[in-house]
Amino acid sequence: MKRAVLLGALLAVAGAGEGTAQYLGGAAPSAPNIINMSLMDALVAIKHPELAGVFSFVPDSQATMAMADFLMRDHASLKRFLKTAEADMKKLKIINGWDKEVCLHIVAASANESLPPGAERLSKRLSDRVSILSLAPGMPLEVVMQRRMETR
Repeated sequence: MKRAVLLGALLAVAGAGEGTAQYLGGAAPSAPNIINMSLMDALVAIKHPELAGVFSFVPDSQATMAMADFLMRDHASLKRFLKTAEADMKKLKIINGWDKEVCLHIVAASANESLPPGAERLSKRLSDRVSILSLAPGMPLEVVMQRRMETR
């Protein structure tokens, strides 16, 4: 009887499709997607553009959450990310809306104390920096890029 139940469970998992893995309640993308330019801007800011290939398999709707998860695990990258966003805030009085969403995910994860496995708690100073940016006005990347060009 146990074998039949186990076999049924295995077939149910395998029935999702040949070679497809389960990902966030659905099938994982079978091919890489074109990544968001805001994501690429963030990867360049944190000096990890090589991660674009990995992020191309993350659905666009989950990209900000995935970036927040990565930044909570790598505080050096988080500091570089914050430095870039703070520079935009200081010069332009706005930040990229995508960056703001990443900050909101970090604030929410820190506030609920639901840190992802392997992530470390943020220091008070880092937490304050993220919180301030999460309240900043967010604009599309095109607007931010245009204003960057104008302030040069």
